[in-house]
Amino acid sequence: MTYKICIIEDDSDLANIVSEHLTRYDFEVFICDDFKNVNGFIEDCNPNLVLLDINIPYYDGFYWCGEIRKISKVPIIFTSARTEDYDQVRAIMSGGDDYITKPFSYDLLLAKINSQLRRTYGEYANNESRSDCGDCTFNKSRFTLICRDKQVDLAKNEAILIGVLFDNYPNVVDREKILSEIWDSDLFVEENTLNVTVSRVRKKLTVLNSKLKVVTVRGMGYKVEYEK
Repeated sequence: MTYKICIIEDDSDLANIVSEHLTRYDFEVFICDDFKNVNGFIEDCNPNLVLLDINIPYYDGFYWCGEIRKISKVPIIFTSARTEDYDQVRAIMSGGDDYITKPFSYDLLLAKINSQLRRTYGEYANNESRSDCGDCTFNKSRFTLICRDKQVDLAKNEAILIGVLFDNYPNVVDREKILSEIWDSDLFVEENTLNVTVSRVRKKLTVLNSKLKVVTVRGMGYKVEYEK
């Protein structure tokens, strides 16, 4: 699997050097160039890990870490020249997974990246937080859906829907049960929330080229089918 790394860093020279170094190790690297829309960048790239600077234009890294956490549980490593304990604690409290101070050794950065990837996707990942169905694996703790060498991030209500359908596969899950699961979370549920969520999950399965399908069962609810 080729892992995708997103770099959110306003020092273009440093970003390019880090990108070149990581590319040598077969990572696919994306550099953010729109600091007003970091979340849009993350959604477009769908990364396996994010390198996030604190001092970036418009909003700082602490803000964007919190915003990323609203849509994804992707591992985030802060990269910053700030060395105070307060900044490192704030980075972790805002949702970061690790912190490395500038100037840093590229070997140390690579070691930290590989450590986070192993914990999230590799041999150290918590199998109890995963659910397999057909050709897909749903990581419950990271809100990610993986099919072979592709991965997509799920919004919270999308993850709830996938979790319920996978847990009940191949049976039909009635609409009321799914809605009750979403209502039990901290999400505000409008009347068409479920329809929109189902549509988004279907699109993400298509992006993954998965053989899983979310099927509507009239008068009852939804189920997943696997076309072998």
